[in-house]
Amino acid sequence: MRYFWEIVILCAVFFLSATAGTASARDVVDRIVAVVNGDVITLFELNQRFRPFVEQFQGQELGEAEKRMLLDAKRQLLDRMIDEVLLRQEAQRLEITVTDLEVQTQARQLRERAGLSERQFQEQLTIQGLNREQYERRLREEMLRHRLLGFMVRRKVVVTSDEVRSFYEANKEEFAQQRRVRLGLILFDSQTLAEEILAEIQAGDMSFGEAAGRYSRGPGAEQGGDMGMFAWGDLSPNWRGAVEPLRVGDVSAVVLIQDRPAVIKLLEEEAGELKTLADVEEQIRETLMEPLLDERYDVYMENLRNRALIDVRL
Repeated sequence: MRYFWEIVILCAVFFLSATAGTASARDVVDRIVAVVNGDVITLFELNQRFRPFVEQFQGQELGEAEKRMLLDAKRQLLDRMIDEVLLRQEAQRLEITVTDLEVQTQARQLRERAGLSERQFQEQLTIQGLNREQYERRLREEMLRHRLLGFMVRRKVVVTSDEVRSFYEANKEEFAQQRRVRLGLILFDSQTLAEEILAEIQAGDMSFGEAAGRYSRGPGAEQGGDMGMFAWGDLSPNWRGAVEPLRVGDVSAVVLIQDRPAVIKLLEEEAGELKTLADVEEQIRETLMEPLLDERYDVYMENLRNRALIDVRL
């Protein structure tokens, strides 16, 4: 479970065809597949949620193994729907609420995170058979569960400062920012021309940018040979070998780039540096908390199930 609630919320938008309200709020026209403390889940609701998975096999002739796999997947989905009902009931018991403004803000943030315009977002809802009201009702339920889990699970999981520091010391390479360089390139037609122009640049008779504009056959010629910024690790060994001895403003000797003579200029350099513990403390804490949250969540859900009256009829 990596941020269980975020995954559930996103799935509610793009992968699940959620139904409006609970079965107790509308006529039950299909058989009941589960009863959870008096709240029912119908076969219609289960099939609606399962539909995107089934559609992956449309037009295929299924063997016994595939049919068993689909049945197992449907049972797993029903288990998840039972968990959702339990969490909703628990949120109601603890009087945990979510305001209209919070729902609207979360909807906007999810849309922006997905890189969708409002029109595209509405189209996605339509594809999933949802209107805005149904979507926001579903989103409110997921936010309630998120809040409940934060209250009941996260507060009981502790990562100490010593554990954070130990992880930082053992994994410093993960927190090192790479050296970055901005490079200029002139790619020549011949070795002779490359050496002649390099001599003029070194003598100050011609600037690197002017030479690039006049003679370069490579990218960035119109920008004075400027190739932009590169992470040091992204450069090939050939490029690194040419750039390594340079200081900002220096031009390399003639080297072969893609089997053609070239010169490289170091235009700018950003030294790699190690992020401080303070910079990455929260990131490390979240990393260490994740498996603990998984474990605590499983225990919490098991306790809810043990206290509940659940009748599965699938």
